[in-house]
Amino acid sequence: MTAIKTYKIEMSLQGRLTQLPDSQKIFGALIYMYADYYSSQKAALLVSKIREEEMYVSLSNMMPLDHLPVPQSYLLDQAARLPKHDNAGDRLTAKQIYQAIKKRVYVKKEQLENFIVNPEHAANVFPYVHIRSGQQIHASIDSVRFNIPGLDPNLYSVPEVTVLEKESKTGKDKHVTAFSFYLCLDDSLESAELLDALHHAQSDSRRFFLGARASQGLNQYMITAIRAEEWAVKDGLRTFLNMGMLLPKNINYEQSFIQLYTSERRPYEAFGKWDNNELSGQFISFIDAGSIVSVNNSWQQAGRSISSPFPHRARDVVFGHACLFPLDIEGRSLLGITKNV
Repeated sequence: MTAIKTYKIEMSLQGRLTQLPDSQKIFGALIYMYADYYSSQKAALLVSKIREEEMYVSLSNMMPLDHLPVPQSYLLDQAARLPKHDNAGDRLTAKQIYQAIKKRVYVKKEQLENFIVNPEHAANVFPYVHIRSGQQIHASIDSVRFNIPGLDPNLYSVPEVTVLEKESKTGKDKHVTAFSFYLCLDDSLESAELLDALHHAQSDSRRFFLGARASQGLNQYMITAIRAEEWAVKDGLRTFLNMGMLLPKNINYEQSFIQLYTSERRPYEAFGKWDNNELSGQFISFIDAGSIVSVNNSWQQAGRSISSPFPHRARDVVFGHACLFPLDIEGRSLLGITKNV
C-alpha cells in the first residue's frame, strides 16, 4: 500500500459562521483552487482519479485548531451502562454525566482516548469546545436594490453559530477563530500538485468561501499554516475515529459505533451558493464525524467516492473519503459494543 502523509491545514476565520464546513464542502473548495492554479482539465482528471481510486485523498471536517470531534453517541451509550450505586457520594449522577458529555463537542487530541475510556469523568475534561446557535437579524434595503424609492426594508434572519472554548469550570467562554482540517495524501504527482496549490493559496492570502452568504462576509477562511502530522498507526489496529463525511466501503459494522448524517447535497459553487440550475438537491447519508469505525483491512480502504447524482455534473463526485484518526483503545473499552445508529 502506498505511503500516506497527513497534513494539518490551519485556517483563520474571517468574520462569522453559519455552520462549520464538512469535508464535502472543503473538497469542493480544494478542487476549485486546484483548477485556478492549474486548469479545469487537470482538475477534472484529479477528480476522476479520486473516484476511480487511482490515487488516495481523504479529508476531515473543519474543526477548532488542535481539537477532535467527541464521539458523543458512543459515550452516552457507555455512560448509560455505568453501574448504579445507592450511595453515590461524590459521584456524578447519570443526568450530570449526560449533560457533561453533551456540552463537549470537541476536545484536545491528547484528552480523547482517556475520555472515551472513562466517560464518567466527562465533567473534568477541560478545555473543551462547544457550539452555540443563534439568529442574526438582517435588513434588505429593497428601495436601493430595485431602485424603487419608498419601499420598506425587508427584515429577515440568518442562522449563525458561535464556536466557544471553555478552559475551566470557572473560566469564561472564549470565541474560537483558529480552525484546521486534515488532509491525507498519497505520493502521486497530483497529490504533490494539490499540496503545492495550498502553499500558493497561503502565500497569496487566498480566501476560501466555505458556506452560504459569503458575499455578506460569512463563512470565509484564510490559510495560516500547513503542517505535516505524524499519526502512529500500530500494525493490526482496527479502531478509528471518523473525522469527516464517510461513505463506507470496507468497514466492520458489527464492531463500529456509527451515527448517520443525512443531508441534501447540491453541487459546490465557488462562492458558497446553491447551483440555481438544480430544481432540487439529492439526499444522501454519510457516517458522521465522531463515529467510531472498525475497519476490516486497511484504513485506507474504509471510504469511497461515487459519481455525482446530477446529470449535467457527471464528471463530479460525491466525496466520501474521510480522515480516520487512530484510537489505541482496543480491549479497554470498545469490546462488545456493537450498536449502529
